[in-house]
Amino acid sequence: MAWPDVAKQNGSLTRQPGHVIDIMATCLDVAGVEYPKEFQGRQPVPLEGKSLVPILLGKQREPHELLAWKCSRGRAIQIADWKLVRPSDAWPWELYNLGNDIGETNNVAQQFPDRVKAMKEKYEQWRERVGAN
Repeated sequence: MAWPDVAKQNGSLTRQPGHVIDIMATCLDVAGVEYPKEFQGRQPVPLEGKSLVPILLGKQREPHELLAWKCSRGRAIQIADWKLVRPSDAWPWELYNLGNDIGETNNVAQQFPDRVKAMKEKYEQWRERVGAN
């Protein structure tokens, strides 16, 4: 992402994760406006993203407590270095430690069943909160 005369890190990489959900929060931050509590008489889904502006300014940003997504039949949740993935209903959940397996090649779900269970519960809470069916 480039922002001439503002971004301190133009053309560089960062280890701070960003997600598509951060785009809305970033646009609101740049515009200097708050996320609406009400829109056309309805309460919008809570804003899940965090502004990318601190990262663009070369600063540390408060990390997400979790990142979760559902795309077609696939779903996933990431909490810190742990990522729980289910490519489709036909596949079991897979667990990866991104801290030492960034390529997601070593499924450790069987070694950490309690972590799988806890992350599945967090995923279901997220799914209910945002209405991801």
